[in-house]
Amino acid sequence: MILKRLVLHNFRNIESTEIKPGPGFNILTGDNGQGKTNILESIYILGHFKSFRRNRNEDLIGVTDIYSRVSGEFYLGGIRKTVTLKILKDQKEILINDKRPLQSSDMFGRFPSVLFSPEEVALPRGYPAARRALIDRALCQTRPSFIDLTRAYQRCLRQRNILLKEGAPVRSVYPWTEELVNTGAMVRLARCQYLDRLLPLFKSAYREICGDRELADIIYPGYSTTLSVLQENLRSTLERETSRELKYGTTMAGPHRDDPVFMLDNRVLGIYGSQGQQRSFVLAFKTAQILDLEKETGFCPLLLLDDMTSELDRKRQEFFFRFLQQRQGQVFISCTEHSAFQSAGFKCLRMFRVKAGTICDRD
Repeated sequence: MILKRLVLHNFRNIESTEIKPGPGFNILTGDNGQGKTNILESIYILGHFKSFRRNRNEDLIGVTDIYSRVSGEFYLGGIRKTVTLKILKDQKEILINDKRPLQSSDMFGRFPSVLFSPEEVALPRGYPAARRALIDRALCQTRPSFIDLTRAYQRCLRQRNILLKEGAPVRSVYPWTEELVNTGAMVRLARCQYLDRLLPLFKSAYREICGDRELADIIYPGYSTTLSVLQENLRSTLERETSRELKYGTTMAGPHRDDPVFMLDNRVLGIYGSQGQQRSFVLAFKTAQILDLEKETGFCPLLLLDDMTSELDRKRQEFFFRFLQQRQGQVFISCTEHSAFQSAGFKCLRMFRVKAGTICDRD
C-alpha cells in the first residue's frame, strides 16, 4: 500500500498543503515545533480516524477556518482508493472512495499504519489503560469488527454502572451483568488470540535487539483462548465483587480494568527495567505488529516514525535500520537531523523541509 497524495486544509498549524510522498522513505526535517509531527498525525488519522494524541476535535482545527480537512490518495495493488475526513468541533465526516461508510467495519483496517512515538517509551511504567490501548489499536487493524465489539461492551458497562450508582436491586442489574459477561469475554478472547499470534514475533524481535541476552514477554491476566472459560471466570469474579460494586456504585471487574503485564526475565519491566530496556520492548512490539499486519493483510502498512532517532541509541538504531531496509513498505520519518539515514545507506529517500507549517519538497 502506498500513499501517493496527502492534502491538508487548516490542520493544526498547516494552513494548506499538498504532499506527494515517495514510495520508499520520506524524511520530514526541521526544527522542533514546526509541524513535522502534525504531518505524521494527519497520515495516522487517515487509517485510525482519530489522533494518537489526546486531543479534542477542535485542537486539530487551525485558525483560518471553522473546520479542517485531511485527504489521502492510496494505491493498493494498482487500485486507487481515497479517504477524506472533515473535522468539525463536534464530529468527523468521513468519506471512503467518495461514500460514507455504513459501519465501523467498513472503515477500519483499510489504510493501516504503525506509529512509533517518543511518548510510547513510557508505556511499561504508565497506566494500565495505555497498555490496553496499545494492544487494542494493533488488534483492530487486523480485525476491524473488534471496534464494534468494544463499543457494545462499553454501552453495557455504562448502563450497568448507572444502575449500580442508583442503588438498583440486584435483579435489575442481573440482565446487564450477563450481557457484560458475554461481551467482556469476547473482548478478552480477541485480545488473547491476538497476543497468541503476536508473541512469537515479538519475542524473536526482542532477542535480536538485545543480542539474545534477555527474554521478554507479555502476560495477560486470566489468559485463555476458550470463550466459555473466559465467560465463567468473569461471571465468578463479578459475583465475588457484588458487595464492593454496590458500595462504590461501579463495575469492579472486566476487560476495562485488565492490566497486561510487560515482563523481562520474569520481572515486571515497569518496575525493574531500565529506560533502554523499555525502548527495546516497545520497539520489539512495533516490529512484531508490522510483521503480523503484513502476514494477515498481505501488504505492508505505512510506518510512521516520530523523532525516532532521539529515542534509540546506536545499537537499537542499527537493528531498526536493518529491519526497515529489509521491508518493501512506505515509511515516514520526522527528525531534526537526517544525516543518520543517509549515512546508513538508505535508498529511495525523499526529503521534505517543514518550517512554520509550510512543507517544501527538497528532492
